[in-house]
Amino acid sequence: MPAKATTPRTAGAQQLTEIEASDTAATDAALAYDAWFRAEVEAGLREADDPNTVWVSQEEVKREFAARRAEWARKAKSKVSSQ
Repeated sequence: MPAKATTPRTAGAQQLTEIEASDTAATDAALAYDAWFRAEVEAGLREADDPNTVWVSQEEVKREFAARRAEWARKAKSKVSSQ
């Protein structure tokens, strides 16, 4: 069987192929991210609608993080004073 004649690739054709491959990879990545994001939103909505979900008030979160910041500040101060 005779060998197929092939046309040598020009630099422009090679660049176009690389751009197309890059475009395809970017599109695939965007589609994968979109699918992941939609799944996360759906999971969040299911959790929010679940009557067994335990809600934490903003005031409680503020108190907890104020306590954490105070503890971090205390630790940082003790490290500085021990040096």
